[in-house]
Amino acid sequence: MNPHASRRSGAPARVTASALAASLVGAVLVAASATATSAAPAADVAPAPTATTTAADESLLSTTGTTWRYLEDNTNPAGDHSDQRVWTTTSYDDAVWKTGVAPFGAKRGQPTGVGDGFPVTTLLTQYIPGTTTDVPTFFFRTDVELTAADLDGVPAFEGEIVYDDVAIVYVNGEEVARLGDDDREITENLQYFGNGRTIPVTSTFVVPADAFAPGENTVSVALYQDAPTSSDIYLDVRSLVPTHGEVRDVALNVGADETQANAAWFSTLPGAGEVQWVRADEAADGVVDWEGAATSSSTSGAASDGATYHHATMTGLEEHTAYTYRVGSAATGWSEPSTFDTGTFGDEFSFLFVGDAQIGASGNSAADAERWAANLDTMTERHPDTAFLLSAGDQVDNAGSTQQYTGFLAPEQMRELRFAVQDGNHDTASALYDQHYAMPNLSSDPRRDYWYSYNDVLVVAIDSNDSSAAQIAQHEAFLRDVVTEHGDDHAWVLVTFHHSLYSQAFHSRDTDVVRMREALSPVFSELGVDLVLAGHDHIYTRSHLMEGTTPVAPASEPAVGDVLVPDDDQVLYVTGNSASGSKYYGFDGLKPWTARWEQERTPSYSDVDVTPEALTITTYETATERVMDRVTLQRAPQGPELVEVTAQSRCLAGKAYVAVRATNGEDVPVDVTLATPFGTRAVEAVAPGRSAYQSFPVRSTSVDAATVTVTGTLDGTARDYEVPVTPLTCG
Repeated sequence: MNPHASRRSGAPARVTASALAASLVGAVLVAASATATSAAPAADVAPAPTATTTAADESLLSTTGTTWRYLEDNTNPAGDHSDQRVWTTTSYDDAVWKTGVAPFGAKRGQPTGVGDGFPVTTLLTQYIPGTTTDVPTFFFRTDVELTAADLDGVPAFEGEIVYDDVAIVYVNGEEVARLGDDDREITENLQYFGNGRTIPVTSTFVVPADAFAPGENTVSVALYQDAPTSSDIYLDVRSLVPTHGEVRDVALNVGADETQANAAWFSTLPGAGEVQWVRADEAADGVVDWEGAATSSSTSGAASDGATYHHATMTGLEEHTAYTYRVGSAATGWSEPSTFDTGTFGDEFSFLFVGDAQIGASGNSAADAERWAANLDTMTERHPDTAFLLSAGDQVDNAGSTQQYTGFLAPEQMRELRFAVQDGNHDTASALYDQHYAMPNLSSDPRRDYWYSYNDVLVVAIDSNDSSAAQIAQHEAFLRDVVTEHGDDHAWVLVTFHHSLYSQAFHSRDTDVVRMREALSPVFSELGVDLVLAGHDHIYTRSHLMEGTTPVAPASEPAVGDVLVPDDDQVLYVTGNSASGSKYYGFDGLKPWTARWEQERTPSYSDVDVTPEALTITTYETATERVMDRVTLQRAPQGPELVEVTAQSRCLAGKAYVAVRATNGEDVPVDVTLATPFGTRAVEAVAPGRSAYQSFPVRSTSVDAATVTVTGTLDGTARDYEVPVTPLTCG
């Protein structure tokens, strides 16, 4: 094959775009997939033309209306040419390639079994001849004929593609989208690469209009297998339509504190963006004067699907105030306005906690998204004053699926209720996670650790996917820095991450989970973490109070409504079940750390009520509002406040003694007990501002290092204060 040869004259008829309609601006048309359940290998002759439909005419590419030429014989179409992309150019000679129509695919060499909703029309030769080793890369080309009028005023085209495992899209020799390879690890035409998955990924991609030219244009796709033993391969380019600018996937995230909110969104056109916000009560008859709105510019970049992602922050938010906001720009288009309420900035508030929504885990992304939206409606209707939503990770099943991200972000609550996310193991294989969410106070390394505060709660989020010993050490350092600097300013310290350390399902036995459990649990106890919220195991679990890795077994059987009064080094761990019902895991044998667990294979969520004295986690079965579990972390009674406690060693006539003084800082009398290794004295009803004082003879000429304990008691509630005694030698 000569890569320099001109195109053969007998190429299949080209798809024209003369009927591009202005009414399609910003839309993504999905052509109907073929419904064949089996097919013979494609012949070298183009199939009979499919009947033309309006959608096929208006879309440059479609499932049944586009004929592709393809190569599946484990050869490099560029040969040893210096430009390995030569096979994607218009002049390349593909005369010996086969032809067929989408969807293309195979499952263990057969045209069936790829999955519901993924039929195969053209069977690909999955294996290298004479072996059961997968062909690493399949190559596809088709032509699009455009006129200057077709391109006039059209800034970009948006496509929909279904692929397994990685797809790179080219137009006229230039790469326009790389799906499933965010770090650009694919460097050769023939190469295994990708993230093995169970079903194909549905995604979108954006092509700038200047990639096309009037006349003949070539669209090419390289489709990669993840491994020589991959079970399936799949490709369907469903559509490619013009867009004049669309803002989509708007997400309202938590900010650094309760006075901020972060916004994230995608635009199909490149360019700068901003968030604009106004008090909702300033809109006249619902009409917003955006000229007077507060604004914040976005940071932006190229998204994995060829769109542009944006992150921006709204600041200076006030308590109990509704704000209306929009995102975008005049160049990229604006989102529809959304409104959110800031709620209370006081000591008492509540937030919602959910486990893995994992849109697509059931094999039906649309059904999972529908249940997720319905469950969000139920949660927010029951808890209309909730401050924010916390998700423990695995928001989607396939990290590269824009369809699943759209499903997760589609409910209006994702634009009207601030939310925080964790990166689950199903979120990490694509940069789409980082691009779809704007989390505050991000660490540079590990790059997805972050923290935020809300009123009296400090939340530290850890990327539990990075679980090597070196990465765990960095998580620990990040956690120590944040808690040391900000922990004393908050009544409660929460830690969140995806991989539950103490759950009832099988993931609790995983090597990475065991490694993190042994390394991080003692750190949580040492730093005074109160509560850890996690997911991953798709089964509701509440632990005993844990001192490091040791469970503190209660005197009575744990029950719904337990009130726990933890010591400073005792931590409670809660694992969420599925929030959408897409996937559940079963009971894996009772674990020594488990206080309560439940698996009824129905979605659930938790409402977390916060006060300075107590933190109550109530877990509900979503469909029925049945209380599955309720547990309260109660602060230990603090007792009276002693303004000053001192213990001084002194010498008198060559003999040593220790003088102890405790001053009452309450506005009522306090009983005080002064206890030393040299004696104890109780002083009743010490008046406000007065001191309990006692000198204890040591009966020696020296004082060794010792500790004095002063106990203040008020209305039966005691509080201990410990102070050291300085060693001293008399004589």
